[in-house]
Amino acid sequence: MVEGSTAVCPVCLKGTTRPLCRAALYPGNERDIRECADCGSACYFPPPSKEEIARCYSDGYFSGFFRQYWKDYYKGRALALRLSAWRPEGELLDVGCALGTLLAGVRNSSRWRVRGLELSSEAADMGGRLNKVEITVSALSAAPFAAGRFDCVHVNNVLEHESDPVAALKKVSALLNSRGRMELTVPNGPVDLLPNVTLFRRLGRPVKTRHGGHLFFFTRAGLEAMLSAAGFRAVSFRNFHFKQGMKARGWLPGAYRSFLRSAPDRGGESKGKETLEAYKGLIPPAASWSLYYVRYRLRRMFYCPFSDFGADFSVVAEKK
Repeated sequence: MVEGSTAVCPVCLKGTTRPLCRAALYPGNERDIRECADCGSACYFPPPSKEEIARCYSDGYFSGFFRQYWKDYYKGRALALRLSAWRPEGELLDVGCALGTLLAGVRNSSRWRVRGLELSSEAADMGGRLNKVEITVSALSAAPFAAGRFDCVHVNNVLEHESDPVAALKKVSALLNSRGRMELTVPNGPVDLLPNVTLFRRLGRPVKTRHGGHLFFFTRAGLEAMLSAAGFRAVSFRNFHFKQGMKARGWLPGAYRSFLRSAPDRGGESKGKETLEAYKGLIPPAASWSLYYVRYRLRRMFYCPFSDFGADFSVVAEKK
């Protein structure tokens, strides 16, 4: 939103923004990052077009989800435990579900019914055949589901890619029933953006870092403002991934080295169509669920409600 020459923050919808640094959305596409003087969140300005955003992703981006198949499946089993402890059964929507592997883990480990929402038609087709889950191809804003249909909506590393995050959260709220819950995971914006800001100030030029396709960089205050505007009440708000927080601050040896290596622009490239059988060959042997679960419980012991040091936020919110 712009008023005259002053940009109004699209996150908290009240603060004005100021230039923070320049950044590369992808090699060859540089623009300003502006920071809100009120909530501290940041975003690209002017906002990228749909065509520019599409160049951040290759057609075969989902091949990586075959390689991490068991990690995603066990994340689903862990989510099933959390959901079942809250409510014995219900209907879950996973936004940006890729192959639906997490959904398969939930379905096979609980009485919950599952549904996926995915922007890539190829990923949805392959995921549906691979995991036997229903995946609807649609943007979140156009999700063709009845209002109040779902008991829980899972939104993992999606909101920072949305061109209008407040509208996206309002859509999630509309899809939830009156006692519905959202599980939201997003990068901690200032930490996510810190390597870019640091290198820009050191070198005087934008450097492409790891936040490919991230359009927004949310602070805790910005997230709280959006949740309130969308009709949510936070049940828990925790910070995690502290090692990545150290790396973003340049505290680990060679933390920024990879960012300084020049790389060709591969935004939006197509790798050619592969068959499902070919992609299945990327799935590694099944890992140990018991070992994963022990590590999962240990990791969650370090999810901290009082810190903004870590690289990510985990939020559980209920519809007001």
